[in-house]
Amino acid sequence: MDWRAFVSLCHEAARLTRRRVVDMTPRNVTPNFHVAVLSGGPLDVAVLGHGDLPIIALARVPVTIPVIFADDDAALAQCLRHRPSVRLLTRRELDTPLCSYDVSDLDKAELRQIAYWRPETLGQLLFHHWD
Repeated sequence: MDWRAFVSLCHEAARLTRRRVVDMTPRNVTPNFHVAVLSGGPLDVAVLGHGDLPIIALARVPVTIPVIFADDDAALAQCLRHRPSVRLLTRRELDTPLCSYDVSDLDKAELRQIAYWRPETLGQLLFHHWD
């Protein structure tokens, strides 16, 4: 996901849900995702944007290793769910054990990373701090 598109998406979601963006961090080597912290709702929430794929997720603040995904903010989730250029993954999807997915179509380098880092869930595979 392009940084500019992520920034725009988060600011629009904040405006539509009457929140404010209090922190934004672009992806780097680690983590492999962008982070925006939104404040003003019942709890602060982090919006995560995958660095390469058009997927986003909600997480608890502070963003930890491993990430603790969240579904508690229905208004923000509904706002983000209706964006045509990205897909908001649910906590249930992200917390699904990785063994439930067929990863055999991934390339050899990705499979080596999975064997080395041993992510347990889809969320740990997609949003990680590996180098």
